[in-house]
Amino acid sequence: MRRLIPSLLCACCFGVLTAVAIAPQAFAQAASGQATMPPALRAAVASGNASAIQQAMNTLSAGNPQRLAGLAQQVSAAAELMIATNPLAAANAANAASAAARQPAVIAAAPQAALSLAISTSRIATSPGVQAAAPAVSAAISVNAVGVTTSPTVFAISPQAALQVMSDSFTSLKSPNVAASSVGALREVTGLLTDASSNPRLAAALATSGAIIVSILTDTVTPDLIKVRDDGGGTAS
Repeated sequence: MRRLIPSLLCACCFGVLTAVAIAPQAFAQAASGQATMPPALRAAVASGNASAIQQAMNTLSAGNPQRLAGLAQQVSAAAELMIATNPLAAANAANAASAAARQPAVIAAAPQAALSLAISTSRIATSPGVQAAAPAVSAAISVNAVGVTTSPTVFAISPQAALQVMSDSFTSLKSPNVAASSVGALREVTGLLTDASSNPRLAAALATSGAIIVSILTDTVTPDLIKVRDDGGGTAS
């Protein structure tokens, strides 16, 4: 995983750096909620059928985007636990969760949950097991993750976390196996990042965002980047 250049991020305030804590906290909450996952959704996730998972989430959320976001977090947490044993099912579950996160209504009503989902599903998409078992699905998840994190509303919550997702997703889409399975995905993400690099609303949240996104697109990011630690802090190494 590449990290984001600290020299480009030095203008960012400490408060924004610490905002990345919401991601692991939200993931922990989702993981703890597995015991209360509705039976219908649990069965759909176990089936590994993305359409069944989407249908179950839509039915259970009853049009409530915040409820949909919460259900998607449960699905993503369950998917991550399945990577080692059933990477295809994990990919399909994560794809359903990432698609829910990208819905405009979810981004508007639950932007923190949308960011958490982008982080967790991107982590699933970039895992070697998922890339090998389901490269096209991995690509679809990466497209959704970038679609979420380039939203100004989501980006403003934690620019560092959002930029890391963009970087990881773009790198994943260029890996041979994934790239061969979905040429259009890389093209779509390139367009999303190109637009984001000149988006004034992203620049308002982090002045150097445009330069960092360009460095992602041009593959000029150095290894010495901001790290989103497991405990949620952000440090320049």
